[in-house]
Amino acid sequence: MNHRLSIDVFSLTPETAESALGLKNLPAFFRAVIKPHAGGLAAALGHYADNGASQVILVEDDGNADDLLKRLEGLASVVEPGRKLIVIGAVNDISIYRRIMAMGVADYLLSPASIDDLSASIERATHDPQGAAKGKVIGFYGLRGGVGSSTIAHNVAWLLATQAKLRTILVDLDLAFGTAALAFNEEPRQPLIDALTDPERLDQTLLQRFMIGEDDNLQILSTHGMLRSSMTLSQIAIEKLVDLARQTADVVVLDLPHYWATWVEDLMLLADETLLVATLDLANLRDARNLTELLRAKRGEGREPRLVINKADMAKRSRLTAQDFANTLSLKPLVQIPFDPTAFIEAVNDGKVICDKNAKHKAAIGLRQISEIVSERQQPSRRFKGWASLRKRPAAQPSKA
Repeated sequence: MNHRLSIDVFSLTPETAESALGLKNLPAFFRAVIKPHAGGLAAALGHYADNGASQVILVEDDGNADDLLKRLEGLASVVEPGRKLIVIGAVNDISIYRRIMAMGVADYLLSPASIDDLSASIERATHDPQGAAKGKVIGFYGLRGGVGSSTIAHNVAWLLATQAKLRTILVDLDLAFGTAALAFNEEPRQPLIDALTDPERLDQTLLQRFMIGEDDNLQILSTHGMLRSSMTLSQIAIEKLVDLARQTADVVVLDLPHYWATWVEDLMLLADETLLVATLDLANLRDARNLTELLRAKRGEGREPRLVINKADMAKRSRLTAQDFANTLSLKPLVQIPFDPTAFIEAVNDGKVICDKNAKHKAAIGLRQISEIVSERQQPSRRFKGWASLRKRPAAQPSKA
């Protein structure tokens, strides 16, 4: 998930200052409030004498060991407890490092700090090892209404739960017209919108009351399809809902509605996998181009959206092909799902997904391919391994204590 943090940065070197500003370009920090300051650790002392501190404080210092320790002691006297302090210094000595860490500093980096140094250090400082494990978030978004994004999301959720044996929560966020409950022949106890009206009340216990589903591995959050005159959603409530679901499940599948709002965009950015579902026509191609450009810019390198072509053979004489999409978007479709309305309608009428109704159908085979790809487990993050992780270059050796 993305870090909703307030971060003060007191830099000395241009390189560290540039890295701090660059944090906002990383997907993990697009919600963060980053306040840059010049003057380093000395400036932080004066600033916090008269101002409150952010959740995370990064201070850079170029003094010797004695000066650095004295300034840190002064900083501790003006900053309220509970803040995460990251120090960027010029002292490369393991005994000093140990003394700094004994003072309660969250991390220490050698100056100047790169953007990778800063992001990894903040991650370490704010990570709660006692916190609940977080499940993977997979978002499905239809580029146009009626492209079948919800049907694909339902099938993939079912496959993840029954075939991959992953505890899966399917969240239908089309709060007025959602069909996730209908697709599985379930009746919601209460519409999901009721859980989102008061973010302060929303917790694991309340969330469980809204979940439906006979399979322990597949739980569904959906709606009755009830229309209301006012359905303004709190971005904080949506974020809290997804975060609670991630603490409960191995995988959270988001069936996103086809309209544009800040919270929809945010979910597309923070999802571990964002899949865009399209059919082969000009309007879908235009919207796919606009959205892939946006997501590439904001999700960052290595987190490209995925493209799924649905109803691929619906218009066999269409002038547009999957290759046209690939050429225009520089994005190869993950899979092409064939068009067979009879098979899908029969499955829906039986309260089943097509992967359950007819596992050998060509569409079911394509849907299994999607589930296998998106369920790949993420590589474990590299843990902090002491002094070695502080060195800027492999050749640098700290002096002996």
